[in-house]
This record gives sequence, structure tokens and C-alpha cells, in this order.
Amino acid sequence: MTAGRKGEAFTLVELLVVISIIALLMAILVPALQKARGQARQLWCMSTLRTFSLAHKQYLAETGKYLPHTDYYDPHNPWLYTPWFNNDSFRRSIGLSQLSREQKERRYPQIQEWSPSFPRKFICPAASYALDHPEDGFYPIDRSYGVNVSGDAAAAAEGVGDINDKEGWVKRPSEKLFMADALDWWIISDFRDSNDYFENGENWLGFETYGITAFRHYGHVNVLYWDGHCGRLAAQEVDGNPGLWNPLK
Repeated sequence: MTAGRKGEAFTLVELLVVISIIALLMAILVPALQKARGQARQLWCMSTLRTFSLAHKQYLAETGKYLPHTDYYDPHNPWLYTPWFNNDSFRRSIGLSQLSREQKERRYPQIQEWSPSFPRKFICPAASYALDHPEDGFYPIDRSYGVNVSGDAAAAAEGVGDINDKEGWVKRPSEKLFMADALDWWIISDFRDSNDYFENGENWLGFETYGITAFRHYGHVNVLYWDGHCGRLAAQEVDGNPGLWNPLK
């Protein structure tokens, strides 16, 4: 009986071989699973941008204008405004309810300047700061996506009568950046580049991280163009590229 039991038992060498094989399989499978998970996040994010594109197109169809970056309550007070994501028509187009005036108002100087008002499904699944900072079950979309405001100053400098009438002065809309993964509700190329994101990651630090494009998909960023189609760009395709950022060129 003893001899039979010994014959059925694994030797130390056999156990080490099995453990080595398991470790090898894990080394192969874990990176593949992580890559698949990252690709799923990127595709979900792209799908969300396409949803926003449809809302943008509906706004254009209803008003004859592109979705404005901001809506102002009082033209004499630049602090009284609400960003694009609180626009009543935009929210209605993606199935969300209209916000109250109090919900829309800027909570300056709080670090989260606007009340989170979006369900989790509209947040990029790689936007960790936004996902980690919900309030009352809603999430801050302004830590997930931002609109390109780089062209506004150029338009004003060139004498465009109303910088919100972008349908009249955006050139080659299929090549121009409208919206992208971001750490702020607006993004700009003049004083921000990919190094700002790679240095801080998904950490929101207030002024230090204003206007930052988020290269959160393996060093790439999902983008939405003015004509409504989506794409994916690497940092070198975004940094210092006026043909992408400036709608007047």
C-alpha cells in the first residue's frame, strides 16, 4: 500500500515543472488580457464620442449653428457661464434631463467647478479621476472630455463677427479637432502639450491641469472632428499641429 501511494504522488521536480508551465502561461495571458481590456475601454470611449457627435449634429440641424463651447447668462459677467455639456439641447439629444440654474452654475473656487451630472456610461472608462469622483451617483464629464477652444482667439483676431458662429468660419471640418479625451471641459494647444498629461497622468490639480488633452489610451487620444467622424491620434500627431487645432487654417 505504501509503495502504491508513493507511485501515485508527484515528485518535487514534477511539481516545479507544473508551476513553471503555469507561470509561463500567466506571463503570456496577463498582458494579452490587459491589452484586450484596454482596447475595450478605447472602443467604449469612441462609441461615446460618436454619441456626442450625433447630439452635435442634431443641435446643428435644430439651430443652424455648431454647439457652442459656453452659454453665458450675462454678457457683462464672464464668470456667469455654463460649458457645452450642460447645454439643454445637447443633454436632451443624449437622453438626459435639463439641469436647474443652480446645477449649471460654476462652483468657483471649488476644484470641481461644476456639479457632476452625467451617468457613468458617458464617462471614458480610462478616465480614472472622473470615475473616482462621483457626487450623488453622477460623474464629472469635464474630467473625461473637452472641446477645442484654440481657434476662438484666432477668429477674434481675424475679425470674425461672432466666434460662436463656427459653421461660418471652420475650414475643412473633416480635418479639424472638435472634441477629445481630456482632463478639462476645454482643451488648447497654445500652452499645453502631451508632456503635461504624461507628467501628471489622470491627476486633476486645478489650474495646473487646465486645458490638458488626455492621452489615456496607450499614449493615444480619441478625437471627434468638426464634421462628426471620430479617430485616434498619437501624441506626435497632436502636439504643435495647427492644421488640427486651428479651424481657420
